[in-house]
Amino acid sequence: MSKKYAVRNIRLCTKDCLCLYVCPTGATDTENSIIDVAKCIGCGDCADACPSGAISMVPFEYPPQQSKMEAVVSALNVLVHSKSEQENIAAGLPGKLAIAIGKSNHIMAEDIIREAGYMLPQSENAMAFLQSILDKEQPEGFPKEAVEKLLKALNENEEDKIMGENKTLDNLMAAFSGEAEANRKYTAYAKKAEKDGKMNAAKLFRAAADAETLHALKHFEVAGKIGSTADNLKDGVAGETYEYKEMYPDFVKEAEAEGNKAALMSFTFAMKAEEVHAGLYQDALENLDQTEEVFYYLCPVCGNIEKNIPEKCSICGVPGNMFIKY
Repeated sequence: MSKKYAVRNIRLCTKDCLCLYVCPTGATDTENSIIDVAKCIGCGDCADACPSGAISMVPFEYPPQQSKMEAVVSALNVLVHSKSEQENIAAGLPGKLAIAIGKSNHIMAEDIIREAGYMLPQSENAMAFLQSILDKEQPEGFPKEAVEKLLKALNENEEDKIMGENKTLDNLMAAFSGEAEANRKYTAYAKKAEKDGKMNAAKLFRAAADAETLHALKHFEVAGKIGSTADNLKDGVAGETYEYKEMYPDFVKEAEAEGNKAALMSFTFAMKAEEVHAGLYQDALENLDQTEEVFYYLCPVCGNIEKNIPEKCSICGVPGNMFIKY
């Protein structure tokens, strides 16, 4: 998922200000009406709420422009000059038809310029064009300093963006891990509070656990880590395979060597369950287009998952009637 941020077209804005109420970070609430990119998390709520269509979501990183042969670019440049000349001719003629023809040629020229790769300031063609201006001798009075300043700013913005994105991505993933861990921790605390009969504390822990889940999911989404369902299933296979083949075997050996029977059982159950999970993910991937509904049954003790209710769990021996249906 390409990361995006919101921009406002002042000319289209009708001052309905719905964006101020839906923005979770306050990025739209600025004195100059320019959305604060530093605060924007790319959720798109403001764009969805804007009744005048004044807010758009644009990507931080534009895809590379389609490469074109030099002959194609040259032909496009000739067309641009032609459309510009026709627009100028129409501007000197009276009547509504001339105005319409002028606007039509202007629109076509913009499309051609875009196809030639000069519309976006961060495109390689635009950067090369600015550099070519500096490399060539220009007539007296030409604002060469302005071109240098623009080119320098574009290069610095690109460098800052890359550095900022790398650091922010690391922060998002660190926050995701922290929030996910907190969710599991608070869930465990809730179960303990319920056993102790402290129901108010249990409810608070469960509410907090759900809150941490919301945070974790948003961080993961903004980090662009949610792919297609097929990609997500492949990631599931890879993650579970790593755990049962590489991570847990070492943990089992160490727990066994230290004589920690509780940890040994916990690691062993998890290792066997992860192998089952990897197989289920692979099966789901291979049958992704299947429309027939499938049910899954979870063992509440070891985390084993079956597609049919077993007599007892094949990993920990829990009776099948205790399995939870999904």
